[in-house]
Amino acid sequence: MSITSEAEPTGAPHRSATPAKVLRVVRRNLGVGSTFLLLIVFFGITEPTFLTPDNVANVLRSSTILLLAALGMMVVMLGGGFDLSLGSMAALAGVVLTSQLTMGIPPLPAALVTLVICFMLGALINGTLIGILNFNFFVVTLATLSIFRGAAQLFSDGLSVSTFEWPLIQQIGDGDVLGLPIPVLLTAVVYLVAFVLLRQFKAGRMLYAVGGNPEAARLSGINVTKVRMWMYGISGLCAGMAGIILTGRLTSSQPVTGAIGLELTAAAAVLLGGTSFAGGSGSVVGTVIGCLYLGVLQNGLSLAGVPTFWQTVATGVILLIALAFSRLRAKDQQQRVRLFDRPQSARQGRKAAQ
Repeated sequence: MSITSEAEPTGAPHRSATPAKVLRVVRRNLGVGSTFLLLIVFFGITEPTFLTPDNVANVLRSSTILLLAALGMMVVMLGGGFDLSLGSMAALAGVVLTSQLTMGIPPLPAALVTLVICFMLGALINGTLIGILNFNFFVVTLATLSIFRGAAQLFSDGLSVSTFEWPLIQQIGDGDVLGLPIPVLLTAVVYLVAFVLLRQFKAGRMLYAVGGNPEAARLSGINVTKVRMWMYGISGLCAGMAGIILTGRLTSSQPVTGAIGLELTAAAAVLLGGTSFAGGSGSVVGTVIGCLYLGVLQNGLSLAGVPTFWQTVATGVILLIALAFSRLRAKDQQQRVRLFDRPQSARQGRKAAQ
């Protein structure tokens, strides 16, 4: 069983556990973190408006949708899965929200109901097919990508619904409080909760265990099926939050064009942040760095006048680089495990011989 980010190897000393964890986090994110800082310095020098308070706030505000989607993707990938339906779920969330608003339901209850629906769709459809029926997660989420997007167009007749009559929704998507962007504050709270849950609670340790070795987790008494259902439910919940903020930011639902490609950008950010594609390894801090990396890159290229399609190419290139880094990290981790296990194996062999 591999719980890379949460537990020390068996037999390792327990003293100075907190500094050791901090050191592992720094080492894990050193590569992408250093290039992220270089990127900021580069755009800060070449683009005079890049480091202005207004532009920094704009980068954070525009990154909230990706941050929320990436958090859901990270949870799924930690558990050894993948979710291609994130973007479609976000588009469906906008349609569900505006449908309730036009029916006379107040904005706050409508938003809460939307989140519940997204969680249930993720858990009961993706989670059931993958966790209970053991279908391949790529095939299932590829299918639900089409199902959720088609449902969004079906329920809305492919038409956008304006949210100008409901200022609260627009405030959630693009408002400010005490000079701080509301979506950034909401996203920060969500990430803080996720950080605590993954590091301090049993549910987080079970998620890492299932992603590291599902069979070992099952033999240790973990309900792997329930964990997989929950992780796809959380992915749907995060996509729902991203869809609500997107709807408020665009001042309308977007059943056709909303959140297209969000799942791939979220995957790029998560992989760039150090989460293993094989599962069982990753961190909230790394995901934040990966999302902000892409947000800073796109903002800097926009300020430099680079066409949008080149920004898309850059995102794809970064995804390939992230996969390469993920492969190198996995090999390095395997080598460290072998070095650690070698003395133990020798001792066990001597004992068996005696």
